[in-house]
This record gives sequence, structure tokens and C-alpha cells, in this order.
Amino acid sequence: MPPTQLFELTPAESMFAPFHDGTVAEQLPLTLEAGAARGLRRDFGWDGTKISWDLAAPGQVAARFAMAVSGLPERFDHFVFCHVAPAHVTLTFEACRGGRWSPLGEPVAGRGRRHELTRPIGERPVEAVRVTLTATAAAPVHLSLQWWGLARAALVAELAAARPRYDGRWTGLILPPEEWPEPRLARGLLFDVGDLPALRAKRAAPYWAEHWRLLEERAQQYLGRSPEDQLDDYLPQTDQRYIRAREAGRATYFSEPLILGFVGLVNGDRALGFHALRYLMCLLHTTSWAQSAESRARGSVWDQRCFNEEMATTAAALLLDWYDFALTPRARYLAQQVLWDKGLAVIERDMLKWDYLYTMNQGPWFCRARLLAGLYLETVWPRMRAHTELALGDLQAGMANYLLPDGGTDEGLGYFSVTLHAVLPGLIAYARARGQAVAPLLPPQFVHTEAFVAALSAMEPGKVITEGDNTTDLVVGDTVALLAAIYPASVYARVAGACLTRRRPPGYYDQYFTEGVFAFVAGPTRLAVPESIVPEFARLPQTGHLTSRRHTAAGRTVRLHVVGAKARASHTHLDKGSFLLELDRFPVLLDRGQVRYDDLRTQLLKRTELHNTLTPVTAEGIYLNQGSVEQAVIPEGEGDARRLRVRVDLGHVWRGVMASCIREISADEPEVFSVRDRGELLAPSALAFNLNTRVPWEIQGRTAVLRVDGWELALAAPWADEICQQEDSIDFRLEPVWHLEARLHSARAFDLLTTFTCRPL
Repeated sequence: MPPTQLFELTPAESMFAPFHDGTVAEQLPLTLEAGAARGLRRDFGWDGTKISWDLAAPGQVAARFAMAVSGLPERFDHFVFCHVAPAHVTLTFEACRGGRWSPLGEPVAGRGRRHELTRPIGERPVEAVRVTLTATAAAPVHLSLQWWGLARAALVAELAAARPRYDGRWTGLILPPEEWPEPRLARGLLFDVGDLPALRAKRAAPYWAEHWRLLEERAQQYLGRSPEDQLDDYLPQTDQRYIRAREAGRATYFSEPLILGFVGLVNGDRALGFHALRYLMCLLHTTSWAQSAESRARGSVWDQRCFNEEMATTAAALLLDWYDFALTPRARYLAQQVLWDKGLAVIERDMLKWDYLYTMNQGPWFCRARLLAGLYLETVWPRMRAHTELALGDLQAGMANYLLPDGGTDEGLGYFSVTLHAVLPGLIAYARARGQAVAPLLPPQFVHTEAFVAALSAMEPGKVITEGDNTTDLVVGDTVALLAAIYPASVYARVAGACLTRRRPPGYYDQYFTEGVFAFVAGPTRLAVPESIVPEFARLPQTGHLTSRRHTAAGRTVRLHVVGAKARASHTHLDKGSFLLELDRFPVLLDRGQVRYDDLRTQLLKRTELHNTLTPVTAEGIYLNQGSVEQAVIPEGEGDARRLRVRVDLGHVWRGVMASCIREISADEPEVFSVRDRGELLAPSALAFNLNTRVPWEIQGRTAVLRVDGWELALAAPWADEICQQEDSIDFRLEPVWHLEARLHSARAFDLLTTFTCRPL
């Protein structure tokens, strides 16, 4: 066997098994040995080698995963194992020497998040390395192997100690604040000096006053942070999927300097402005704008797309525009070159390399930095204008694909909001520079987005239905405020005041959008009192959603929403035909949404039984999952203020499991509705009717009652052999969810009628 190939991370560390790089992982000498795991699977994912199973008896070895190795260099003295495993799995790492396996330290439990484990190599030569996976609970498992590697421990520590240090004055690059002239912007990307009086007046306007206080509060908080302490070869990152353990916990350079810089400019606070420029200098002096060495490993072609490069480019371009007057010529020259070398060049690579970017949120999002940096560089690089126009064309092409004819997207309202949060500032800057209006730059179907946003909004203004990969029930970012200014007579204007910055702790997704600044700059000065925008009835024939809002005689609200999807939808779950219920403004029958992507439970939360669905259950107790949506699954129906009729054919997503499956929901009055599930299984099986709630039900035989916030919801399932419930996993808030299950012990053909009665208390 030839020597095992190494992929250098740093002079002190190399990978020998880059499982995250599919082009390499598929060529490695790997073996997966099944133990007690039922439904054991291995998949070479785009960002890791995934191992999963449906069920394994606790305490038994579920599987073993091994790789043969040869000729590991003597200069390394430690193994490094990088993985993400759930807490109910124990991992035992072993080395094979002379044909015999011996443990590399004690077993470790999964952490549910990324874990780097370092163990001495010990006696050589080593012929193979493996991990033994043992289940500690009878539950589905999904784990990800990131990479296995080698390290020279003393050199790792020496390199960390040798990291450059900066004093924060940045002499020769930032002018001392006492020497700053009157503000002068380089390009006026989003506003100019002449707009500052209006922005200052806006600080006292209704709704905006509290919004501004929160921005000021955050700016003062960031003033206490030393960005130079975070400066290293790669950018700080809150997403732990792709960063080393020693790089965790650093604050990013994306949102904080923009809030500091904007508040400082509007308030005339030079201390805030200087602090923002310290972040900018850290950006310019970071060796690479990727997250970590995993993205730049020698011999690897893996990339996680240019998210970091885009956000860094956007932040740098805006700060360079706003604080041109406070920088030396040397700083400008440095920044202009870095914008291209570390930012735009990588973004351009991805826009050319990955055609799928033009069909989803990523492509239009990445064009924001291309527009902002391009417009800035046009002032100094004479041939840059053609690049800016190319970026606009790519953005428009991507948005034309992203938006479906009914104005929706297959990625849900959360992704729509984050995407437009990026797209709109880029278009606003372009429109200002070219003397155009923003609305004509958007695709024609954009006029229909009102219907999509209204249909997927929650009853409480400023909140959303958490279907799919929504990680919060809030409308995130500045999208709605910006659209309220562009389309003043739209539904956006009716909820903009409820969508402004909220007082909440910093979170994982804050790095992806600088919330508050763009809304304050370009949102309307006057905001209406927020009101619900959920329609009485709406059906999105391409996006695949149907929603109904009906009122009782006493004026109480019963809202039902049914989930479908277009063909090959992204950021969707295995939940077609799921129905959601809101009573007044309270979510009762839930969609759990999603958690941050570096939390391993992201994959498990997509499972069918964790939605309000009907699922077959095997004799071993395994809930079967729907298949992927290769063909559109679109709810049909009609409704008005009292009645509702819905029909959705689920045969496609249950292919290979059922010969047919239809779900129908009907109501002739607001307080009562029924769900009828009928079809035929390919083989007899148990069936589970699943419901997810935040509080437990009171179960009595074949009925159950749920009491929440002024309502009583009664369930009757006369067909069920039993009804039971348990706390089962979590929702987007990381809080436990109650999973009720009405079960039929065995069926082949089935026709099940389940009735719900909503009684105001």
C-alpha cells in the first residue's frame, strides 16, 4: 500500500481523511461495517461524510467505520478526529497495529455539535484507524465525519503563540480622530452627506426612535470589544461547521463595524467611527476571507461557497464609502486591492463555477458585494463599470429564477427575507449611482410577492409560519421596511413597523445580516400601526402553499395552513400535506422550523413524524419518511370566511411505500374542521397520525383535549387503536415539543377521519 496522502492545513497539521471533500472522500480506502443499526446508510455529502441509521438497540455497537493508512510521517505525534455526533451516540477511536485493534483513549459521547478530539498516535506503524459507534438510545441517528488528521502538538502551540499582534492605533492607515475633516463619502452608495440631516431627524420618528435606540445600544456594546484580539489568518465565524476548535468564540467582522460606523456617522461620534475603522483594518489584514484552513487545505478543491467573502466585501465596501475622509491614501490603496484579491475574486469564481447559484438564494445574495464593491471601485479603477453591469445582470437573472410566477420561493419566507435583505441594498446602491428607480430592476413577478409574504406570515404582525428551514418565527433583516418604501401601497407597509430591530440576544444568524442599518437608511419615515396581513384564503399554485383565515361569530380567528412544494424544492422538509393551526395569534399545531446549521439536529428535524402528518410505522417501531419532492405536490382547494376545502395528493412523496395517499381537510364553520386520510399501503403497516404542540394534551380513549391561551382544541379519532404522547425533540427555539400520535395498529387500505373542534374559552 503506498503512503497515505496528506492534505496540509498548517505547517503543524495535515488531514489524511478529508471526509468533507467529496472528490477525495470517495477515493479513500474506507469500510463501513454494520452492527446492530437498522437502516445503516453512508453518504458522501458536500460538507462531510454522513452516517445514519433508523434504529439501534441501546448499548450495542451500531456500526464501525475504518480507513486503512500507511507511512504516517514520524514528525506527527497526535491524531485529530473531527466529527459531529448526537449525544446518544458514543464514539470509540482505535488504531490497528500488527493486525490488532487497540483503543486511542477513552470513548467519548457525541456533543450534537462539532468536536475535535486529539489523541496520541502511540506505537507505530499504524495500519488502519477506525471509530466504533454505539447507540445509547433507541432513536434515529445522523452524524457527520468532517476529517481525520495528524498534528505535531508542540508546533501547533508555537504557531499559535507566534500570531501577529496589533495595537489598535493603525498608524499610517487611519487618521487620528482629532485630525478628521468634515465627513465626505467616497461614492454615496446608500446615502450621501446631504442625507445626514434627514437621517438625524428620523431618529425621533415613531417606531424609528426605538429602532435607533437599539442600534445605539449595540454600537456602545461593540465599543467595548477589541477587534484586534480576534485577528488571525482566517475570518472570525459563528458557524462552527467549518472552523477549528481553537478558532471558536470570536466575534465576526461583518455586522458590528457597520452598526458602529453608521451610528457614529449619523451621531457625529468619532469614537464609534474610529472603532469601526479598526474592524476594517482587521478585515484588510486577515490573510484569507475564508473561515478556516479547511477551506484552503493544500490539495483540496472543497469550498463552502463565498458567504464569508461576500459579507466581508460588503462590510469593507460600505465602511470605505462612509469613512473615506478618515483614511490615508495608503489605506485606500490597500483596501482597493484587498477587495478584489480576498473578496471579489473568490465571489467571481463561485459565480462562474456553480450554476445552481442562479436558481436559489445564494447567487442573488452574492451579487450584493459585487455591486457595492464594484460601484466603489468604479471611482478609482476605470474598467470596473463593466464588472458592475455584469453583477447586475447576474443578480437579475438569479432573481428571475428564484421567484416563481406566483411571487413565492421554494425556500420559505425566512429565506425570502434574508435573500432580499442582501439583494435590495445592492439594487438601491446601483439605482442611486445610475439615476434609476429600484422597482424596475426587479423581475416582473416580484409584484406577486405580496401574496406570498401574506400567505406565509403568522397571524401576529412581524412573525412568520416556521415551515421548512425557518430558524425563527420573526421576519428577519430589513427586507420588509425596504419594500415598504419601494412599494408604499403594499402589504409590506402594513407590517413594516413590526419588523424593525427587536431587542434579543446575539445569535448565530446575526453574522449573515446587519439588521437595522439598511432599514433606517432606506425605509419609509412614516410607519403605519402594524396589522395582520394573513388573507382570508390564498393558494400559491407554484410555491405549493394554501392558507385559510376564518372568524367565529365572536370575532375570534381560526387559521389553517397546508404545506406543499414545487418539484425539487430546496430548504424544505419531508412534511408534504402537513397542516398548521393558529388560534387567534397563538400557534397551536406547530411546525418546529429549524435550528442553526451547525447543530446536528437540523437533519432530524426534517423527519416526517415531527410534522403534522400521517406516517407508516414498521413492526420494529421505525417511522418511515416521505421521499424527496421530485414532482410538485400542490394543495388544491377553495375557501371563504366560513368554509374550507383542501385536497393534496401525497402519492408521489410516498412512492415505494404507498400505492396511493390523499389528504383532505374540510370545514363548514370556523370552529370545526376534519382531516381525512385515505390510501393504500404496498404492505400492511401501522399508521401514526402525528400532531406537534408546545403543551401536552389530556387524552381520554380516542379523544384528546388541548387548552391554550383562551382556547380549547378537541381531537376525535374514532379509528385509532390508541392515542399517546411524549416530549419528542425540539423546535427552532431549542425547546421541547409534545408529539401526540393517534395510531392504527395495522392497515393496508385505509380511510381515516379525524375531527377537530375549536372552542373559545
